Amino acid sequence: MKKFVASTIKCYEEDGVLIVALGDDPETPANFMIITRLDDEDNATVNDGIGFQTHEAEYEMANALAKVSLRSDSLEVVVKPEFTDFFGDSCFVAEIPKGSNDSSTQFSALKNALQTIFSGAEVELVI
Repeated sequence: MKKFVASTIKCYEEDGVLIVALGDDPETPANFMIITRLDDEDNATVNDGIGFQTHEAEYEMANALAKVSLRSDSLEVVVKPEFTDFFGDSCFVAEIPKGSNDSSTQFSALKNALQTIFSGAEVELVI
């Protein structure tokens, strides 16, 4: 399991791609995870449009997620077994620090973005 403290959480849309990014620094994170969703007519399934990338991987991989769990203090992402070697581990955890001024707003935005990203997908989403 790879763990880091996510001091920065961003949820936004860019060029039709919904993006959730968590990192340990707002400018140059050493540790991060990014989940994206691009609905494209070429995708055979919703899962084909959901990408995942971490600081451990050279590039984003589609249809790699098995389970995503959001708790008040963390976001845990479990990759499918066939992608463990690619990502260097099977589980990634971003610890969400409490006490920042906008932590409840960030958590709400993160929850909404994850629900949108995984709507109709076969990925198990636990909130």
